[in-house]
Amino acid sequence: MNFTMVIADDEPLVLKSLEMLVAKNFPHIQVTGLAENGVELKELLERLEPDLAVVDIRMPGLSGIEVIELMRSKGCKTRFIINTAFSDFEYVKKALDLKTDGYILKPGKQDEKIRAISELCRAVEAERKKNSRQSNLDSALQVVNPYLGSEILMSIFSKKCDEEHFKVYLDINGLNFSGGCIATFLIKRPGRMGARELNRELGNILDGICGFLATVTSDGIVVLLFAPDRSDRAEQRSWCAGLAELIARALMERTGSECLYGVGTVYPSFSDMPRSYRESIAKLREDHKDRPDLPADNADKIKDYVETAKQYIESNFIRDISLMACAESVGISPYYLSHIFKEKTGRTFVEYLTAVRMDRAKELCRNQNLTVKDISDRCGYINTTYFCKVFKRNVGKTIGAYRQELLRTESERGT
Repeated sequence: MNFTMVIADDEPLVLKSLEMLVAKNFPHIQVTGLAENGVELKELLERLEPDLAVVDIRMPGLSGIEVIELMRSKGCKTRFIINTAFSDFEYVKKALDLKTDGYILKPGKQDEKIRAISELCRAVEAERKKNSRQSNLDSALQVVNPYLGSEILMSIFSKKCDEEHFKVYLDINGLNFSGGCIATFLIKRPGRMGARELNRELGNILDGICGFLATVTSDGIVVLLFAPDRSDRAEQRSWCAGLAELIARALMERTGSECLYGVGTVYPSFSDMPRSYRESIAKLREDHKDRPDLPADNADKIKDYVETAKQYIESNFIRDISLMACAESVGISPYYLSHIFKEKTGRTFVEYLTAVRMDRAKELCRNQNLTVKDISDRCGYINTTYFCKVFKRNVGKTIGAYRQELLRTESERGT
């Protein structure tokens, strides 16, 4: 692992000696700057942002201690070793107060200097690895969280709360749940924002305010709001209602569309969230009785989602389509669509898509002028060999045998 270093000392001989020591014993350290006074050191630290710095305590202008103190106040990430001919306790104490990473004395033994720099390199390397692991974890959570959240909300819509996945979500995000409610937002003409943009915007609104789960539906957004940890349920209810109003205003401003909303009762248990969801819909209808275009009951919505997905498949099976593309078209999460599609049709998305393609393939087989590749292309399969395998697995015979059977049947009818 490579590092950059700045060295500061008002004695040119010491400065050169340290530079040579580093060059000889630490090929993975690049000395990017040398300073002979505090002002030069400050400029180098600001401009180069080195990983490491060996700094003399007493230098003209600004002392090494003063520079370190100033840079620390600015959030400087450089790790410091102090280098001094003064064994005065007050200087060492001041350096330790500033959380420097050690000190070496001049003149001092070379092996002590090498040891001090080596220990600092190991500390920086360990910190880099820790930060890298945390960064990878954060990136993974950014990908996993929306899908896990949609899966959990899907269970609420289905009235079968997935408490196991909810606990996992809380654990990996370091969250506590002492109560919450469902808020349903109906966005009229949300054409200026896609489903992903709406979800991202909601994250921007709620980040740092409270924990939440959200999923985008064809009507708008359904959100599980984590209520603040307060014993007074009325206060929690008021807080959630105020937050829902804030969300609605922000979405109206962002989308340029009207945003209606309803908030369910705050309950202490996650298992009560289906009830809160139904109440949010009821509240939405109660507050806007004059609106005929409010969300349908959940059962009707699920039926509509599935029918819309089936229409999408039947209109686009010739293309290379996916569950994610279909869900985006319907306006719900892929996990939610996958669950309700299997529940209502008895088939997975892929099984239904394959069935539609096979039905079309059997129709095309009647045209003896079409080659197998022609049929494969018109059914959405790029690879003809794969198409033939799928056909045999689903129809029970090869495409050639199926066409021969069609010819015999037509011949028998003709006679």
